[in-house]
Amino acid sequence: MKVFLAASHSFWDKLPEKKAELEALGHEVMLPSTVEDPELEERTWKNDGHDAHAKLIRKLFQDSEERVGKWCDAFYLLNYEKHGVPGYVGGAALIELYIAHREYKKIFIENDIQKGPMYDEIMGFAPTFVHGDLSKIK
Repeated sequence: MKVFLAASHSFWDKLPEKKAELEALGHEVMLPSTVEDPELEERTWKNDGHDAHAKLIRKLFQDSEERVGKWCDAFYLLNYEKHGVPGYVGGAALIELYIAHREYKKIFIENDIQKGPMYDEIMGFAPTFVHGDLSKIK
């Protein structure tokens, strides 16, 4: 299966290991385009300003349309505690979840999410919660 593996920028250190585990199970895995240059957004904001940063964000969402909307069979979101919120899901991840849902991709999320903002929307995507059990990704 072709799996797009995503995470909040804070959790990108976990992507290579999870990618290797999925590939060992026979999956083809793609990561977010900015993983190779993790400081791109901050550098663009700092050096080029708001307008350039906004253009970059639009480009990254176009990349998501290609990677999540067209390339993959499944979307897998790694979500961990951030800012005291267990199972944190940020705004960009919510958009990618929506793209996956809209294109009828299978949706997997690593950890449960807390009730609160976006809970109903995320649950409406009917995700499968993995809890470390990669055999659920099929």
